[in-house]
Amino acid sequence: MAEAPKVDRPSVFKRPGGPWTVIGMLLVGGIIGLSVMQWTAKDPAPEPDPEYTAPRHLIVISIDTLRADRLGAHGYKRKTSPTMDALATEGVLFENHFVNYPLTLPAHLTQLTGVTTLGHRVRDNLYHRLPDEYATLPEVMKNQGFATGAFVSAHTMKAGSGLERGFDVYDDKDVRELTPGKLTITERKAPQTLELAGDWIAQRGSDRFFCYIHLFDPHAPYEEHADLGAEFTGDNNARYDGEIAYTDLAIGRFVRRLLELNLLQDSLLVITSDHGEGLGDHNELTHGYFCYDTCTHVPLIIRGAPNIQAGSRISTLVRNYDLAPTLIELMGLKDTEDGKRILNQAHGVSLLPVMQQPDKDMGLSAYIESHYAWLNANWAKLRGLRTQDTLTLFAGSEVVHFRDKLQSANVADAHPSDVTAARTEIERLMSAWTPPRKDALAVRESTIGTPYPGESPVAQSFEPESLNDTRDLPSPHARADVLRAYQEAELDYDAGHFHVCADRLRALLATNPDFGMARKLLAAVLTGIVRAEHATLGDSRILTREAADSLVIAARVARENGQELSATSIERSLSLLLVWLGDVPALEALATGDDPAIRWMHAMATYRAATSDDARRAAIDNAREVLAAAGDASFVDAARRDLTRMEALEPLRLAPWEQ
Repeated sequence: MAEAPKVDRPSVFKRPGGPWTVIGMLLVGGIIGLSVMQWTAKDPAPEPDPEYTAPRHLIVISIDTLRADRLGAHGYKRKTSPTMDALATEGVLFENHFVNYPLTLPAHLTQLTGVTTLGHRVRDNLYHRLPDEYATLPEVMKNQGFATGAFVSAHTMKAGSGLERGFDVYDDKDVRELTPGKLTITERKAPQTLELAGDWIAQRGSDRFFCYIHLFDPHAPYEEHADLGAEFTGDNNARYDGEIAYTDLAIGRFVRRLLELNLLQDSLLVITSDHGEGLGDHNELTHGYFCYDTCTHVPLIIRGAPNIQAGSRISTLVRNYDLAPTLIELMGLKDTEDGKRILNQAHGVSLLPVMQQPDKDMGLSAYIESHYAWLNANWAKLRGLRTQDTLTLFAGSEVVHFRDKLQSANVADAHPSDVTAARTEIERLMSAWTPPRKDALAVRESTIGTPYPGESPVAQSFEPESLNDTRDLPSPHARADVLRAYQEAELDYDAGHFHVCADRLRALLATNPDFGMARKLLAAVLTGIVRAEHATLGDSRILTREAADSLVIAARVARENGQELSATSIERSLSLLLVWLGDVPALEALATGDDPAIRWMHAMATYRAATSDDARRAAIDNAREVLAAAGDASFVDAARRDLTRMEALEPLRLAPWEQ
């Protein structure tokens, strides 16, 4: 392995005037004139070490929803990131690091495998999982004798997707379940997650370890941190920046703890993100639908790599699918059989050559895609190629090609050769980066109770794909105004403003009546209002009926779009509302299919509607038959409890206003 001079100097985190002093001055005292460079005067570089010694420990901190351009190290003027900026001065900053898919679960699986979504085919947060055929970085490190621990901060990162594979400890205990009666996603704050990770590290003794930490704070809804300064209060942009500053402060305390444990200098520390945030740019408020730089350009800082010049800034384009092969090499595992599994499966490459020669042009381009709009709104799949200077996107029959920094001027017609080259490269990658199997994986869970009611459960397909496979569908870009209106409602939903959210959705649906995502979200919001406020609503049945009617349309739209699985899942949610309403005829029409959950809810409704003991006994006999045929379906345990009450001829009070 080639060597570069290593700068041997005390960490800025050890010196007087280090990040914590400066953070206090910047965020509490309001002084904004200090520069990180004041803390980091360079000492003369020693002679390079004749032998490469891999770091003993690896720590990866992935900060959800963090745009690269919101860090001081990337030129941002607001003081959001003094800790991360300081880490960049002690390590390597990759100025042009792009993610393959702007969504939490797909991006994190790509981080840990080196495989893009073209290979692992995980394209949503809730329903897909990593195929068993792929090795993960924690599996490799565990096999090589490292203790492995992960500490995650959001329900979308809970175990069950494959993220947990290879970890001795996968701590999702505070986010594994959704909060009853609350529609927003369950999350854990950065200080708590980092404290848990620090406790685990402190208990390792002399063990080599790999600690993976996921922080969620910059994700919507953006909480206000007025104690950090007035600049972090106000609109979404200010509060988003405040969430970054809050996270950065917590990372600073964590790094200080590593110093106190004498572990920082023996650790390779990585700071990165899964995706960015639209914040209104291109009419995208959050993320997932579009592939502009706002949501795909994210930080990558690597501190503690041996024989690497500290403070290097690397401008050549790199990808999040380069991370796993890079870490395999930096941790000295590339010649092990386990390490070779990652290197052989990876769609990315090790970035060590450019870390050793920061001016080197690796000549890479980033394959970027999103199927999120197709999965959930029946809009076209979005695929693109990001080069050092351009972004080309294909969606339906639309082609856009950007060369400007803001990606606002489509110049595809003026650069046909570049568009053709991008198309050729994407088609080559789609043929080369094939999935490891030919079948499909069933969804992991149903839509009932998920934190994102608008999302659709669609089976994870491993069939061949083509740039033209959604050519007849509208481009997501052409529906940007509809998307913005929907995301405004989503932000109100995330913030718990359910009545405002419902009004926004009603207005949107008045002009877009078949927008299935909005139909499902409206039903979820109305149901949440009924659950929480039935005592003061007056007639809760009115909102419940509105929610049911919305789901009827959503199920029809899903079925018309060929999403049978999604339609069935919607009808399960609908069936529960019909049970509340006592609408036996509507349930009977739904129960003609084979879905045991819907048939069970019809059986309950029949029992509830019975007006004589004979009718109740007949309903009980039918319920026993339905339950016997249900096997080990997820609702069976609760159904047995309900059946016991039926057999005792007790009333079933299920609607919120009945309890």
